[in-house]
Amino acid sequence: MSTADSINLAIAIATVLSVIVSFAVAIATYKTVLANRAAVEVMRAQLEATTRPYILVAPVVRSMSTFVQLRIINTGGSSAKNVRLSLDKDYYFNAEQNPAKNLKSYAAFTHPITEFPPQAELLFHLGVGHRILRSALSPLQFTVTAQYEYSGRKVKEESVVDLQPFGNSGKPIDPLAERLEGIETQLKELVKVLHRDDIAT
Repeated sequence: MSTADSINLAIAIATVLSVIVSFAVAIATYKTVLANRAAVEVMRAQLEATTRPYILVAPVVRSMSTFVQLRIINTGGSSAKNVRLSLDKDYYFNAEQNPAKNLKSYAAFTHPITEFPPQAELLFHLGVGHRILRSALSPLQFTVTAQYEYSGRKVKEESVVDLQPFGNSGKPIDPLAERLEGIETQLKELVKVLHRDDIAT
C-alpha cells in the first residue's frame, strides 16, 4: 500500500469516526432537549397545581353543638369562574318538608356564580343531628357537583357528602367557648340573685 493510499484510508477512518461522534452528540443533545421539555412540563404542572382554584365541599359541625353545616370553599390560589353547583338529591333543612327549605332549590345551586375568589366560602345549614340523621327528608349521603372554569380550562368535580359518620359522635368542644359558656351561666345566676335582692328591698 502506497503512502497516498494509507493517507486516504486514515482520512476515511477519521471521517467515519467523526460522523459517529457527531451522531452520538446529536442523540445526547436530543435526549437532553426531551429531558428539559419534560422538566418544564412538570414545573408548569406544579405551578398550575399551586395556583389553580380548588372547590372543597365538606360537612362540618358547629362548635359546642350538634348542628351540621355544609361548607363550600375555594381553597386554591385563584378564582373559579362561572361556578355551577348542583345536588343530586332533595335535601330539606332540619328534615322539615317545606319547598323553601330544600337546599337543592337555593340560589347557589340553581344560578351560576360569576366568580368565586380564593378563600371565598359558602355555609349552608343542614340541621341538628338528632333530626337530620333519622329522616328521609335529609339523606345521609348526597353528591354536590361543582363545575367551573379557570385559565381557559373547564373542570367538573363531584363530592360525596356523607353524614353517616356523625351518628353517635360527640359534639366538638371549643375550650374558649366552654369557658365563656360557664361565665354566662354564672352571670345569669348573679342577675337572679341581684333581682331577688331588689324585690326583697
